[in-house]
Amino acid sequence: MLIPNRTSAAYDFALFETNTKEKEKEAEAEIKIKVGSHSAAKSGSILKVLLAAVCAVALPIYFLSSKVQLSELSGKISDGLILLEQAQSENLRLQSELDNIVTLARVEEYAKNELGMQKIMTAQGKHISLDTGKTTEIAEIADDAATSISNWFSGVLEYLGF
Repeated sequence: MLIPNRTSAAYDFALFETNTKEKEKEAEAEIKIKVGSHSAAKSGSILKVLLAAVCAVALPIYFLSSKVQLSELSGKISDGLILLEQAQSENLRLQSELDNIVTLARVEEYAKNELGMQKIMTAQGKHISLDTGKTTEIAEIADDAATSISNWFSGVLEYLGF
């Protein structure tokens, strides 16, 4: 029995070409040119790849750090607002307490109970009328230096409210 030939030379066009050695040399030369230019392009592209990698790493890190700072500042602001609200409510409470303390009824009660004072009646009031007319009283002039210093010092204390 014959073994069938599974190869077909009828479709192999390379068998019909006569210039195969020249084509191989041209292909090798093209490969050398491509490899040479590719290595030159590779050195420039390595820098570009490294730059892109650095940017790809640096941008997310910068973004995350800004988000962290933003969240910290937001927390501080919310804490400050809470403290402000507490201080305002405490201020309102103290203001209302002060208003309750300083009322006319509380002052009268304090005067009666603590100081033993009584409310004056209209019949108890005495009116004094002074007829100064055209009289003026002139104080004596002190010639003593100690008296003038004492008077000046008492004038300063009076001015200051003591």
